[in-house]
Formats: sequence, C-alpha cells, structure tokens
Amino acid sequence: MEGNQAGTYHIIGMSPGNSYFKDQEISYLLKTVVGKFGKVGILIADIPAVSTYVALGYPENRARRDKAIPKGNALKNRVRKVMEELGYSEEIVRIFDWEHEVEGNAEYRESYRKIKELYEGNESFHESAASTTRVVLDGSRKNIPDMEAATETAVHYLLSELAFLEFAVSYLGADQIVYVYHKNWRVFEDYISGTFDNIFRPYLDFLLLENPYETFNPIWGLEDEENGYEDALDRVEKSGVLRVGFFEYPTALERDENSGTFSGIFHDVISHIAMKHGWNLKWVEETGYGVILDGLNADRFDVFGSTVWPTDERDAEFSVSLYGSPVYSWVREGFGKGEEDLRKEKSLRAVVKEGDITDSIAKACFPDNRRVRVPQLSDAVEVLRFVADGRGDFTFAEPYLVNHFDAGLEVRLEMASRNPIRIYANTFMMKRGQMRLKELLDEEIEEMKQSGMIAELIGKYAKEAGFLVE
Repeated sequence: MEGNQAGTYHIIGMSPGNSYFKDQEISYLLKTVVGKFGKVGILIADIPAVSTYVALGYPENRARRDKAIPKGNALKNRVRKVMEELGYSEEIVRIFDWEHEVEGNAEYRESYRKIKELYEGNESFHESAASTTRVVLDGSRKNIPDMEAATETAVHYLLSELAFLEFAVSYLGADQIVYVYHKNWRVFEDYISGTFDNIFRPYLDFLLLENPYETFNPIWGLEDEENGYEDALDRVEKSGVLRVGFFEYPTALERDENSGTFSGIFHDVISHIAMKHGWNLKWVEETGYGVILDGLNADRFDVFGSTVWPTDERDAEFSVSLYGSPVYSWVREGFGKGEEDLRKEKSLRAVVKEGDITDSIAKACFPDNRRVRVPQLSDAVEVLRFVADGRGDFTFAEPYLVNHFDAGLEVRLEMASRNPIRIYANTFMMKRGQMRLKELLDEEIEEMKQSGMIAELIGKYAKEAGFLVE
C-alpha cells in the first residue's frame, strides 16, 4: 500500500561506502520522494557497518575509526550538501543519527533481539539474510578465508536495518514505514509479506525507485542535429531517418542476441512503413515502459516501436490499434485463489512494473493490495517469474505471453479468472502533439489491416495468441 495517506513515513536507505550514492543519485532520490510524499528520512547505518568492515578483515578499532564512521559522515555531508542545493530543511529531510538516536534505545534493542531470534530460529530467513550478506562480501573482492564466519559477523548490518524499520514505526509515531531503495531487496520484501514466518506486516512496505537515466540503454546514441524542425515528421522527412525506441516483448518485437537483428509484428509494420516512405530506421534506445515518455519528451526517439497499451496515465499520442489483447490475472498453479480472493485479501501482492500496464491495472482494480515492483529493464517474463517463485502472488498478462514463457518458469501459472480483466489495444506511442506523424501511421496501419497484412503477421508470429483484429 503505497503511501500518500496520513501516517506514512518514507525512509531512504543509504549504505556507507556504497559508490552508488553520488550527488546526482542523492538529488534524484530526495527530489522524487519529497515531491511525492512531502518529507523523507535518511537511514545511514554507520555503526552497524562496522561489522561489515570487521568481516572484511579490519580490526574493530580501525573498522570503526577509519572506515564505517568516516564513510558514514561523508555520506551524511553529501546529503546535507544536496539538501542545501534543493532548499530542504531538516524538517523535510531528516538524517537519523544512529549513535545518539538508535544504538542505545531500549525499544530498538528489543526490536533487534526479536530480529536476531528470527534469524537464529528460522532456517529460510537465516539463509536469505546470509545469502544477501554474502553478495555484499563477494562484491568487495577481498580475500576472505572463512566466508561462513565472515557472513555471521557481517549479517549484523542487515539485521540492524530490519530492526530499525520495525522500531521506526513507533519511534516516529507512524502508521506505516516505507523503505525506499534503488533496486529490489528481496529479504526485506519477503520479510514484510510474511514469507518466512506467516506474519503479514502491513505497517511496513517497500518502494523501488529507479533513476530514469538507469532505465534505458542507448544503442547508437544521439548525433547532434539542427533545430528548427516543424515537428517530428518534418525532421524524419528531411533527415530520412525514423528513430525508434523499443523494449523486447514477444510477438511484437524481439531481438536476436547474436545478430542484433529485430523481428516481430511491430518490427515488420514499422519497417514496412519506413521502406514505403524511403526512410532509414534507427533503433536508437532500449527503454523501460515507465520511462518511454522521458525518451519521447527529450526527443531521443520519434516513436516507440514496441507495443504500448494506451492508458490515461500516459500523456502521449497513440496510433490506431493493430490488434487487441485480452489480459487476465495470473497466480501460481495450485495457489487456490480466484480473482475475488485477490481483491478481498489485502495481504496478497500484485507484481507490477512502474508505469507499465500491470501498474495501471493494480492501481485501478486492486488499490489496497501491496505492489511488488520489478526493475524497468527486466525482460517481459520477469513479472511472471516473480509470481512463479513467490516474490509476489499475482500479476496481469495476456495468455500468449504466459504460454510463451511457461516452460522456463519455476512453477506454472494459471488464470485467476476465466474472463479478461481488460482488453487492450496494441499501438505505437509518440510524443504528445505529434499529430502529423500519428495520422501518417494511422493511415498506413488501417491500410495494412484492410489488406490483411496485420492478420498475416499475427499468423506468422503468434498464430495461437488469441489476438483480436478489427
């Protein structure tokens, strides 16, 4: 349950010594969270980080004096610098002081005792916390002679963070604490959902927040171009180049890893249009669905060349539909929950991709369920995989996509309902206001539908998909 509601407090976790937290990243995180939610807390667990450096081979006095505390202070100073640049007061951005606020607090110590007890007594939580910690130690590239002993030392950092988040609810007088991080943190997501001990924790939540520049991959990059074009179509006609952004989505667009060539219904349609008009195609950028608008509005590409299902949240132009896709809700095989159960049981988690159609459906149809997010540049199967391996409980997809990937999933998926939750149009997406380019694409697509070319492409790439062609 993502929070704009009263009593919800967002906390960004920042690790001392983590090179990710440069000024640009800190600025993005602060601006985004403050912009959406009004205020934010910053958790820099410097004293618990001593255990990490001890595990890496430093004597405890040096781990504290030369590593954890200085690196923690440097990170706090970086946050304060960004706060000053953004004009944020300490009322808006609160940096927790672990030494004076947390370490000696009796309530925190009790919270830590309970987390440590779960770690020592619950095998699945123990393994998840230990494996998460081992990844950090491995990433240091230090020679660690006894990895098991080092892990048992360093896991204190992770357990301390979890204990703090439990403690923060009462400490801050909040109804809910939302932990914000730039990538999935599975051990915490499983912990708050009750995966380890069957205790659902609605007072804790997790928000995946990715910086947009990390959610696209330039393929050729952008050349400097003259300004002053009337619109996108004017630029395309004068340059002879149609720049296309994309994301791989089976049947619509796929890329061969060896040759780098593309195929699929949308590929063949846009290629046909470009060839007819004498344009060269440039596949300039792979981009996540949540940031297509960023690419279009920044004029990094003229059209998004994979399928997009139009929603009100997407402030853009869309072509006419090539075909319709029925979308259903899906759960793990044997899960035993139908669609009504998904709506009633608020502890069940919807797997979504931010800004994607899965996110739109979850917000509209399952507003009270917790949402588990997959990264923007995850492939199309990742939302299904999250359900199959238990990181979430249900998601939304068309049958063809599920059937296409079913054999590679850990557990098969099954429909939670026999009736589609939505039927979506499959369209090309363009920047708002690019009406001439839209009208040209509309005219060409209608002609291909009338000639039977679209139906032929569906037969070629997705014969059994159940797509609906007008």
